[in-house]
Amino acid sequence: MSIQLTTEETILRDKIVVLMEKIKKKFDQFSIGNEVHEFIEEAGTLSHQLHMSLKERNHEPRHHKYMVKNRELAVEHPDFYKHVHPIEDLLKFLDNEKANDDPVDQTIGCEFKFEIYTRRWEHNDIYTIKRTQDGWHVSFKMINGPCDKGGNPFLYRNFDQDSVSYPSGLEYWLESLWNQAESKGLSQVEVQQALDELAKWVVVTEKNAPSGGVWGDY
Repeated sequence: MSIQLTTEETILRDKIVVLMEKIKKKFDQFSIGNEVHEFIEEAGTLSHQLHMSLKERNHEPRHHKYMVKNRELAVEHPDFYKHVHPIEDLLKFLDNEKANDDPVDQTIGCEFKFEIYTRRWEHNDIYTIKRTQDGWHVSFKMINGPCDKGGNPFLYRNFDQDSVSYPSGLEYWLESLWNQAESKGLSQVEVQQALDELAKWVVVTEKNAPSGGVWGDY
């Protein structure tokens, strides 16, 4: 459902649209000079005015959490809109109040399997990983506990306990998965599939670690 604008708000929106068309044309021409910055500055100022006008009428524009986080400014700050992306989202909001609503986080409290292989015991082990408000809860035999979004500390304590080799980037990708589950509202199936991919990565790393010869005791 689109927002019903006042006459003054309509004028502001139309000016913003014209400026955005000019900005996009410059981008298409790979021209990012002073003129583009001036267009963005002007469009940002007008967008702020439009935002505050809508807020006064109880129609304050909403933005995705990541947008507010990336801008590192409150939405009411005069400089918040001095960037192309929040201006684009403002225009989307005018056409549809729900356009910038964040997806519902579906998997807090859900349990997942994380199946790896250990050369030490020559068989597969299945860890239980629950997604929590702050990260993950890892459970496997005697080493269990709450972890951050990257799996620290208990996922890696389990690996170290059984001398499992794992990719150095695992922490980054596990944290990325947690964040995507929140921001994109990933389903339980999607999160499990992603964890399966990460677990296979661990298996490949473990199976391809040096062995035999001088590495016989590792």
